[in-house]
Amino acid sequence: MPVLVTCIVAATGLSLTYGLTAPRIAEQDRLAEERALQVVLPDADGFERVEDPGLITAAGDAAGEVEVIDLFQAIEGDTPIGWAVKVKSRGYGGGMVLVIGLDTSGSTTGVTILSMNETPGLGTKVQSEAWFLEQFAGLSSGFTDADVRALDAISGSTRSSNGVRNGVA
Repeated sequence: MPVLVTCIVAATGLSLTYGLTAPRIAEQDRLAEERALQVVLPDADGFERVEDPGLITAAGDAAGEVEVIDLFQAIEGDTPIGWAVKVKSRGYGGGMVLVIGLDTSGSTTGVTILSMNETPGLGTKVQSEAWFLEQFAGLSSGFTDADVRALDAISGSTRSSNGVRNGVA
């Protein structure tokens, strides 16, 4: 009987805590996404989520084994200036959520990592070593998988590096 009471009290406490923190967590996730979008397309005044199922399907087909989570159109004033694609790629520690910026010509404007579960101090270098993500900016329109594979990986965190490279490719 005491175990049952303990379980009920613990479950009630967890439910109440979740109910109180869920809106705050959702808001923090929204703000992190906003910051990531701004990093990859800094000239944009705002972003509009693409709701067209055909366009999202086409992006998913182009991405192959990488999952396209979301697609945004970047706007400056009233003019579209590019796209941001939120994808989930596989690194060493599991899923990595990346945001990739593209200008209207199809050239990359930047890449940022929204979330990952890579090994601290080793796999996390793909985020902490600024040069690594910076090398993806400026891939020209029509870049290929081979162009992305030609970019440097971080020694000792090959699978994490490949997770980012697969997401961009």
